Amino acid sequence: MGIRTKLIIFLLALLTAISILTSVLFIRNELAAISAGSQRKNLQILLAMTEVCKEIHGSPGKSYAYRYFKTFLKTPEIVRVSCEKAGSPPFMADEYYTPSPEPRSRYFKTFSPPGTGTWETRVENGVEILKASFKTRRPAFDIVTRVDFSTRLIQQEIESSLRHSSANFFIILSLSFAIGCIGILLITRAIADPIQAMAEAARRIGSGRLDQMIPVTGKDEMGALASELNDMARKLKESEEIRRDFVSSITHDLRSPVTGIELCADIILNLCGKREHERIPEQVVSINEHSQRLNRFIDSMLEVSRIESGKVTLDIKQLNLEDLADRAVRAFRTYASQKGLKLELIVGGDIPDTRGDPDRLYQVLANIVGNAVKFTSSGSVSVFVEAAPGGQRVRVCDTGPGINASELKNIFSKYYRISSGKREYPSARTGTGLGLFIAKFIIELHGGTITAESEEGKGSVFSVFLPARSPDL
Repeated sequence: MGIRTKLIIFLLALLTAISILTSVLFIRNELAAISAGSQRKNLQILLAMTEVCKEIHGSPGKSYAYRYFKTFLKTPEIVRVSCEKAGSPPFMADEYYTPSPEPRSRYFKTFSPPGTGTWETRVENGVEILKASFKTRRPAFDIVTRVDFSTRLIQQEIESSLRHSSANFFIILSLSFAIGCIGILLITRAIADPIQAMAEAARRIGSGRLDQMIPVTGKDEMGALASELNDMARKLKESEEIRRDFVSSITHDLRSPVTGIELCADIILNLCGKREHERIPEQVVSINEHSQRLNRFIDSMLEVSRIESGKVTLDIKQLNLEDLADRAVRAFRTYASQKGLKLELIVGGDIPDTRGDPDRLYQVLANIVGNAVKFTSSGSVSVFVEAAPGGQRVRVCDTGPGINASELKNIFSKYYRISSGKREYPSARTGTGLGLFIAKFIIELHGGTITAESEEGKGSVFSVFLPARSPDL
């Protein structure tokens, strides 16, 4: 069962439950209101008849008062009326009609009488009568006014009023229910369609179609979710492109040293056959160089594996950041001289000792300085060590070709290599694309930050900030 069907069933059930509850409450309240209105009307009739009885008793010739009362009384529920002195026969009585036996009323079994007068329900000859009486006190005697009502006719009047009001109510309720159903269809469509579209897009993305984009139709939660999925797809596509480029280039880079080792081994075999042993050492040196290059690739891959598995630990010791930077500069000074570059270390004031993992931090600085020398073809590379608010900072500035904004945001990503296919970055082909990824992880593990600023044609600046007090690691 799809989400749209489930949502429609749930909302319809909810709408039906609300409609039933509303109907029950309406009928109950409407019945109570109609019954209360009927009781007020009957009380008014009793009180009006009481005034008539007083008029007739005081002036026996004024029977016109009752005729006037009877003329304007439009209430068929009255069975009989009477006026009498307390304990004496009626001095005026009139019976409107003789009701026939009928079933007992279900409304008057729990009849709540008005507070004025005496009200009770009796059965006379199989007929249920609501008998109302009111006693008027006089100095010499009391006048008792009696009015008998047919409960069947009262019940019919209540039912008629209830049917009329209920008919209007249920017409409105039916229209509301129909509008609610239309609203449910629109709501479920507005919710389910984007979800189904996102589910289909996720399925396609999962199958490898990373160019699949979801239309963003609004700024609500669904639109935000669609935007997040699109961003995820774009990042996955970028990561997949980086991975493919890495796999392609790493295959070449791994094959190159292996092929070199095999070639050197073949040459050594030929030299041994020709007994030219004096030329073997130079081939051994080449094998060693190729082996070291291969080991660097393997070490980088193992380091990434340790990072992703959370098994990297730091050996925290007392260290001096100036000494580590000087060591990194000295390590690449010969390489820089061969390229005709000026490589210098500039220290801004006294740099106090701090705490950290010396080997890991040297690995970071060596990677950044080495990259700067590798990608700079002319000019200089300057390494600045300086105190900063809350810690120490190392900045590596070069005069290389720079990095454009689209690539700058990815340089700390795993396997990313700067424009490895472009002519101005030929050295990028010899890297693994893991150095800056590892460097960023190490610095963040120390509680610091590493950032990069660059502009094409104007060089790059890499900054490493190390807090004065590293967190407990």
